[in-house]
Amino acid sequence: MVSYLVLISPGDSDPAKTRFVSDRFAWLAFLFGPFWLLANRAWLAGFLTLALSIVFGVAGYFESLSLASSVASLALNLLIGFEAREWKALAMERRGFTLDDVVVAPDIETAEAMYFADRADHRPVTDFAPGLAGNRGSSPSGIGLMDSYSAR
Repeated sequence: MVSYLVLISPGDSDPAKTRFVSDRFAWLAFLFGPFWLLANRAWLAGFLTLALSIVFGVAGYFESLSLASSVASLALNLLIGFEAREWKALAMERRGFTLDDVVVAPDIETAEAMYFADRADHRPVTDFAPGLAGNRGSSPSGIGLMDSYSAR
């Protein structure tokens, strides 16, 4: 099962413009690194990883640093492969897309069917009812998610 981030385009509720970004390893991003990020308009991550790739490539020309630069380059490409889709979703949010839902499904077709079938009675993710965590004045302060457990 794969989780899919559902992003709605800015100012338009057209279902054809809804984007599903899977949260899994991106093989093309692993193989092509910064170029995959730049092609998917994740500019900041793309340019930073491109600069790091150039630095590792130049360091590889020195005999004493060749092994270290190869390992660092492999580690960078692994990081890009694991985080590329998240960086793509963050870049889309910076462009105005809104995260509407997270759907867990075996494939994209099932995720789309589940999302659009549930869309009629769907409420936005940010519409939370105040609970124990929302009442910060009366409960002891914790860290983040621990606020609701401290009152029990």
